[in-house]
Amino acid sequence: MVLGIQIIATILSVSMVYFALIHYRKEELSRPEFFTWVLIWLFVLVVVMFPDIARNYARTFLFARLFDLLMVGAILILFVIVAKVYVRYKAMEKKLEKYVRREAIKEAKIKSKNAK
Repeated sequence: MVLGIQIIATILSVSMVYFALIHYRKEELSRPEFFTWVLIWLFVLVVVMFPDIARNYARTFLFARLFDLLMVGAILILFVIVAKVYVRYKAMEKKLEKYVRREAIKEAKIKSKNAK
């Protein structure tokens, strides 16, 4: 059972590194984003291939099980990703608002010139 999960997780990790590489080449990911995703998936690969190393870290940080440590780490990573997405969303919202206002002013000026 564990070997099957390791094989599936290995295939998933390698696939996701390839997926990140494809999006990096299409310039949809910046260099820091690409390296971050590669590091995350390589970390997953190492944990899947060598779970005993990760178990030692779990004991060091006083977690009862390796799974508990991984869940806490995953939740922390999700919080960081959500925070970054929120900041980018707000920046995009401001840019869109400025663009819409600029276009509305242009349109209002054109209508006022045509009305005269």
